[in-house]
Amino acid sequence: MSTPAPLNRQQRRQLAQQQARQRAIRRVERPVHIPMLVKAQYTLEPLESVIDQIERTGNVDTDQRGTPIFFCNADGGWYESAPAIDGMADFFDMWAIRHDKPLDVAPLRQLAARLAAGMPLDRPLMAGLQALLPRLRRVASTLDAGEAIDLLRGTQINEARKKLEANS
Repeated sequence: MSTPAPLNRQQRRQLAQQQARQRAIRRVERPVHIPMLVKAQYTLEPLESVIDQIERTGNVDTDQRGTPIFFCNADGGWYESAPAIDGMADFFDMWAIRHDKPLDVAPLRQLAARLAAGMPLDRPLMAGLQALLPRLRRVASTLDAGEAIDLLRGTQINEARKKLEANS
């Protein structure tokens, strides 16, 4: 068996160019960000249905004690509206702080406070909510699963802290 002949200058240059092209073609595989469109829909659907019901009928569903409640299609349960909406406001507030982006969730907080107190809802508040919903949908759909879970945990911790402060 004979050994291959050494490469001359031109052959070495051609080999180097070919290897450089192969390196340039190779790309770093990055994780694909899959938008959470379905989860965003499940998350915001109860809020949208409450707002839609208020605009159509001027009323909200209540339990026997008169506490505003909403139906969640995701799990088929009924929940108190005011704490859930306030928790949603905390969730999106936390997102705005972490991403250093302006997101005014005051209409959500006003809705929660007025529902809890049994106060009437006016047109400016409803208009503010309608303007806020597309922004909330956009934020919710761009979250990845890990960040959404982390924000949810932060919201749950904040809610537990509020309950402890109220009991003290």
